[in-house]
Formats: sequence, C-alpha cells, structure tokens
Amino acid sequence: MNDAFPLDPVVATFARYGLRRTSMTDVAQALGVSRQSLYNRFGSKNALAGWAVQALIDRSLAEALRAIEQPARTLPDRLADALDAWVGRHRDALHASPHGVEIVAVMQRHPPEAVRIAERRLVAAMTEAIRLSGPGSAVPRAGSMAQALCWTARGLVHAVPDHATFRRQLDHITGALVAR
Repeated sequence: MNDAFPLDPVVATFARYGLRRTSMTDVAQALGVSRQSLYNRFGSKNALAGWAVQALIDRSLAEALRAIEQPARTLPDRLADALDAWVGRHRDALHASPHGVEIVAVMQRHPPEAVRIAERRLVAAMTEAIRLSGPGSAVPRAGSMAQALCWTARGLVHAVPDHATFRRQLDHITGALVAR
C-alpha cells in the first residue's frame, strides 16, 4: 500500500494541471519528496493516478458507509449524508479546477471498475437502510429508490452552483422520496 504519501496533495496537483499535463515532478514538489521516490513507489504517472483514484474512491465509500450506519440520525439524513460523502463533497473542488471538465469527461467515458463496484456497495447499503428504517411503502421499492438517489446525487453535482445548494437540494429530495 502507498499510505506513505498523503492523498490530498496528489489529487490537488492533478486537479491543478490536469491528468495529461501533470508531471511526476509536479506531484513530487507538492508532496515534498523526490521524483525518484515516486517512481520507486509507483513506477509511472499512470500508476500514481490510478492509486489516487482508488484511494479517493475508497475514502469516499468508507465515509458514505459510516454515514448510513448512524442510528441517531433519521433515514433521510443518513442517506443524504452518505451521498454527500460519495459525490457532494467533491463538487466544489471539481468545479474550481480548470481541468474539472477534462476529469469528468475521462471518468464518464472510462469509469474505473472500482467506481462501479463501490457504487454497487453503496446502493446495497442504502437499500438495506431503507428496508430496515423506511416507511412500509418504501420497502418493496428500496433498491430502486437507492439507485435513483445515487443517480440523482451524481447529476445534481453538475447542476447546482455550490456545495451548500447541492446539500439543500439533496436533503429535500431524500426527504420527499423516503417519506412517502
């Protein structure tokens, strides 16, 4: 595992320069390490980018799953917290990056299998939470509701002007859908 390197400076460097234009020297400078140490650890820029994507997916999923498992929160709040951890918290950074459009385009054309696997795990956890905590009318539709909420959150990230609006809209949508 490459835990010796913090994720956030790596992601910030790719966001600053774009996937194609970022060099190992750029990342090394952001981390305060030698370029050779990055090559020794990862072997290539593509491997480094792959590690960063996987680490970001893993961190977002772990935070989302923790949000679902908060028994003191209402079901709509837990679902909204989970979706915020999965996609919402990345909204402002993505839109602030001059290469955000490039990053989104690459991820939409070639979403890593890891994203699909992680999202299936999230949808399964949301489905179970709806089945266990939702109103009776939601139980038979729990899987469809969870998938629809996930798709909605992914689209909402691109449709709102900021994270606060994303969260307000997501709270409204989850509350309305789950309360039925």
